[in-house]
Amino acid sequence: MTLEQVSVAVLAAEIIIMLLARLGTERRHWRHHKKGEAAPRERDDIRIGPGLVYSVAALALVAKAVFSGIDFEWSVGTLSLLGVLGVLVPGYAANSVMLLSTHGDKKPLKGWQETLAYVLAAFGGAAAVAFI
Repeated sequence: MTLEQVSVAVLAAEIIIMLLARLGTERRHWRHHKKGEAAPRERDDIRIGPGLVYSVAALALVAKAVFSGIDFEWSVGTLSLLGVLGVLVPGYAANSVMLLSTHGDKKPLKGWQETLAYVLAAFGGAAAVAFI
């Protein structure tokens, strides 16, 4: 497999994880609305995530670009592509892993769950370099 194929697979996996977390959050909203169960927590929102996973994704993106010696044009299109595919998508996916691991509860993550989220963020950030 080429680096581009691996990057597309990583991007597809991240999007599937985000959709699963979003469907789980929406299911809690529907249950609350229809059956009168407890209201969803603000933490259930997929857009709220710890800044550390975004930082890990951004650092992995920069490290991969520097060590692979990629020469790219500093344009708005390239930087926005790197920002979306290299930071936002991996960060959202890592946040989704955290939400799926805790089912939206306020209980703390286990060590392996947190590690999985950071690995996903780092791998997604590094894989985004192939799109340049």
